Amino acid sequence: MLRKYQIDTIEAFEQSDEKNILLQMPTGAGKTFTFTEIAKRFFITEVKKVLIVVHRNELLTQAKNALGEKCFLIADGVKEIPHNYDYYVGMVETVKRRTNKMPKFGLVIIDEAHIANFNKLPYFQEIDTKVLGVTATPIGTKPLSNIFEKMLLPIDIKTLIEQNYLLNSEVYAFASDLVAVQKFKTKGGDFDTQDLDNFYSSEKMVNNLISAYNKFSLDQKSLIFNVNINHNNCVYDALNNLGLNVYRIDGETPLNERKDILNRFKNESNAIICNVGVLTTGFDEPSVKTIFLNRATKSLALYLQMIGRGSRLFEGKEKFTIIDLGKNTSRFGFYDEYRDWQTIFTKGTGGDGNGVAPTKECPECGFIQHTRKLNCEGCGYSFEEEKLKQEIEEKEQKFYLLTQKNPINIPTEKLFNIAQERGWKEYAVLFKIAEHIVNYQNKHKDVITNEHCEAFALVELDKWCKKYGKKNNSWHREFLNKGINEKRISITAGNI
Repeated sequence: MLRKYQIDTIEAFEQSDEKNILLQMPTGAGKTFTFTEIAKRFFITEVKKVLIVVHRNELLTQAKNALGEKCFLIADGVKEIPHNYDYYVGMVETVKRRTNKMPKFGLVIIDEAHIANFNKLPYFQEIDTKVLGVTATPIGTKPLSNIFEKMLLPIDIKTLIEQNYLLNSEVYAFASDLVAVQKFKTKGGDFDTQDLDNFYSSEKMVNNLISAYNKFSLDQKSLIFNVNINHNNCVYDALNNLGLNVYRIDGETPLNERKDILNRFKNESNAIICNVGVLTTGFDEPSVKTIFLNRATKSLALYLQMIGRGSRLFEGKEKFTIIDLGKNTSRFGFYDEYRDWQTIFTKGTGGDGNGVAPTKECPECGFIQHTRKLNCEGCGYSFEEEKLKQEIEEKEQKFYLLTQKNPINIPTEKLFNIAQERGWKEYAVLFKIAEHIVNYQNKHKDVITNEHCEAFALVELDKWCKKYGKKNNSWHREFLNKGINEKRISITAGNI
C-alpha cells in the first residue's frame, strides 16, 4: 500500500510539464516501490514503453520482480532485444551498449541518478522521451541542475523517523584522536584509497574495530564498510580468527556466492559482513543493527548511503547503532540532519545552506551528540564538569602566558617611597596595596581568578611586613583580604 508522501510524489511527477526531472528520496523511503509504481501508471495512461536503468544486480532483481512478466531483463548475454514488452530493465553499461537495438521509450527511469555514468545515455536529448532520475543524494561532480530541469523533494529523514517509517540512530566515535591527526591525500574528490588502506589496515586500527565490536555490537547483526579489498580481507581475517560468524563481499565476489552470503546474513542473528563498494546501494536487510563506518570519507553521498543500510524498521529493533571510526559524523553531521538539497542540486556542494550542526564526543563512552547537551545521552557523563575543567585549564594557560609576557607587578617599592614622603600610616599603605591588586585583577578579569589574587597578595603582604617590621600572621592576612573584598564590592557597585 502506498504511503501518502509516495502518492503525492507520483502525482507531482504526473502533473509536471518538465521533460527531465530528478526525484530525491532518502534511503529507506521506498524509492524502488515509488518509481516502479510511476512506471506502471505511465504505461497505463500513456501506453508507451518504460525503461528502468540501475547500477547494481540487487537493484536489477528488485525492479524486475516489481514489474513482473511484462518486463524484459536486458542482461549481458542478450544479443537481440524484443520490442513487444511493456517494461525493460537493465544496468547502465549494458543498456548503453545496446541503445541501437532498443525500442522507443516514453519514459526512462534512472536509479542512483547521481552516479556520473548515466549521462552516457542518449535519452536526455530525445524530445519525446521523459526522463526521471531517482537518488537519495543529489550530488554530482557538477550541479545536477545542468541535466535535470526540476527536482522533487517529497520528504526528509527526520519526518520519516517521526512518522515511524525509519529508525533513529545512536552514534559512537572510536579512534577519533588517531584519525584526527592523519593527513590523507585527496584523489578523485575523496580521501586517497591507498592512504586509507595503509592506515585502516594497521594492527592498531584493526584492533580498534575489534574493541568497538566487543563493546557495542557483540553478537549483533553488523555491517562493516571497509576501504578496499585488501583492507576488507584484513578485517575479515581478524574477525574470523576470533571465531566470529563473519562473511566478506567485494566487487569480485561471484554473484552466486554473494547471494548465498546475503541469504545466510539474513537468517543468522549474529552474522557480520565485511564489504567494500557493494552494499552501499540496493541492499535492503532490515535486521541489521550496527553499521561500522570503518573508513573516513569526504563524500556526503557515500556517508548517507552507508548509514541508510541500518535505518529500516524490523521487529524488536527500536534504533540502530553507528560506530564511526573515521570522524565522519563530525564532518557531515547526524544522518537525520536537515540538508539543503535544493541548493546542492542548483549550485553543487559548494552552495550555501550545507552547514553541519556541531557535535561532541563523550570522553567516557564515545557517544556523539549535539554540543548543547549538558549530559551524555549514552552514559550520563556530565559535560558541565568537563566544560568547567576546560575553562579552568584555559584560564591557567592564559594566566601563565600573561605572567610570562607581562609579569604581575604591583608598584610596591614606589608606593613605600610615596607613603614616606606623605606620611601615610603603614595600614593605609596595606589598604592601597589591596586597591592595586583589585585594579590589576579587574584589568585582566577574564584570566586572573580570586585564587590567583590571594596567591600574589601573600607575596605583597610579605614585602609590607618586612618594610614595616610586622609579623606575617593571620590577622594581617585577614586585613589585606578585607581590603581586597571591599574594593571589589566598590567596583561592582560602580563607585570607582
